[in-house]
Amino acid sequence: METGFKMFHPAAQLLFFVSVISVTMFVMHPVITGISFIASVLWILCDGGICALLRNLKFTAVTSAMIIIINPLISHNGMTAITYFPDGNPLTLESVYFGIAAAVMISCTLKWFYSFNRNFTSDKIICLFGRIMPKPALLISMTLGFIEKFKTKMNSVSEVQKIFDCYSGENSLIRRIKSAVRIFSVMIQWSLENSIDTADSMKSRGYGLQKRTAYTLYRFLPRDGFMVAITVVCDLVIIAAVFCGALEYSYYPYFLLDSQGIVTMAAYAVFALLCTAPLIVNILEEIKWKSIRSKI
Repeated sequence: METGFKMFHPAAQLLFFVSVISVTMFVMHPVITGISFIASVLWILCDGGICALLRNLKFTAVTSAMIIIINPLISHNGMTAITYFPDGNPLTLESVYFGIAAAVMISCTLKWFYSFNRNFTSDKIICLFGRIMPKPALLISMTLGFIEKFKTKMNSVSEVQKIFDCYSGENSLIRRIKSAVRIFSVMIQWSLENSIDTADSMKSRGYGLQKRTAYTLYRFLPRDGFMVAITVVCDLVIIAAVFCGALEYSYYPYFLLDSQGIVTMAAYAVFALLCTAPLIVNILEEIKWKSIRSKI
């Protein structure tokens, strides 16, 4: 059962994720990136638990480490030389700073996309784009649903194959290759059969006929309008802060972060509010439910 922010209208959810991901990607301000990283970690922790957070950190840690290591090796811009490579090129402090900032930014972006994938299900895609562009919306929805079904089916087939391998008592490389080929063959056959069943089901339900109606569970409520209004206002404040130079920063030729005025502090606070809005919604709903239970 969906609760909290997941119960909001898909339009409000889509606007939130687009806003947060856009600011994270295009405003690579160190403080903005730090706020986005902390909020994304808290969101995954509250939404998926510690196991989901550890899996995500394990995935993003490799990418981040590669960026931090590779950037100073290929970029020699900057005025502060730490040391020199054998070929004479300097290792600059600014390139190290930029590598760290880029790694954190990419890590934040991947975390927000992970949260988007967990919250924005296929039925929400149909709700938003089913009337505007029904065929692409249906294709995306079916693809997202098929990925989860494919993973579940593949895990089941792999477990059965492991049992057969244990009984055979053979664990050679050739045996493992044969098992992998057998699993792949079963999954291909299952995919083809599933596609045929899906096509027959869609045809029997009248897909492709004219003047078909579309049913959705989601209704745009006042809370959704309030969430959209908060997101738009936060976006406008951040855009205004960027254009007036309140979020000025630079990594090359030297590290610069000297904008610490009232507008800058307001932009920090507004972006923090935007990133933590779903967490605030979930906390308020949890408090509400506890209050209701206490009165029973």
